[in-house]
Amino acid sequence: MESFIQLVTVIAIFLIVLAVTYFTTRFVGGYAKNRIVTGNIELIDSMKIAPSAYIAIVRTASKYMALGIGKNEIHFLCELPEDAIEVRETGTVVN
Repeated sequence: MESFIQLVTVIAIFLIVLAVTYFTTRFVGGYAKNRIVTGNIELIDSMKIAPSAYIAIVRTASKYMALGIGKNEIHFLCELPEDAIEVRETGTVVN
């Protein structure tokens, strides 16, 4: 009977730690996202094209730009017209 109580206690502690980890991650992720979106610069989308290279669409003030981001450098690729940008809400998928 004592070993059963120990097992239930360990499972309960594990579930508590798991819940604290989940809510902490949600809080930190939401805080980081709010810091990225505020101000005049916003990351619209990014895509990994190599292990250390990305293409990103960034809004600065009212202009949209495509940037090539490497390990140690950032290159301006082109300016994009506003009507060509498709901004999606977080968690939605466009087919």
